[in-house]
Amino acid sequence: HEEARRAEPALQRVLLVDDDDQLRTLHGAILTDEGYAVSHATNGLEAVSLCQLKGFDLVIVELHLPGSHHLRIIESLRQQASDTKFIGTAKVGPLQTDYCDRMARQFGANHVLTKPFPPEQLLFAARNVLTKKSNQ
Repeated sequence: HEEARRAEPALQRVLLVDDDDQLRTLHGAILTDEGYAVSHATNGLEAVSLCQLKGFDLVIVELHLPGSHHLRIIESLRQQASDTKFIGTAKVGPLQTDYCDRMARQFGANHVLTKPFPPEQLLFAARNVLTKKSNQ
């Protein structure tokens, strides 16, 4: 049994960054149920601090966080951890979806999800982004 335990891969670590507590908790539960180790941050400063303390395989960040330049969060985190993958989430609103997607990718997001999205779409995006090689 001990050999089997050692052979199991380490859980992939995911940081959820969103000021919406209910949505962040829901997304965290969905990802945890799929076997990811999930941490939470409510704003960009908290996310940057957590990333300095812990390494993450994936950061899922709301692009319209109050009190911070949302796209700069991705850029800042990308500079700290170049191997970390990023998914941006955005509420349909003042920024057009195409514009938001282009800008998020320019700042280093690997994928963008438009809210609201079903749990299956979140899981598909997480799996897809995490399985891509760094140079893709």
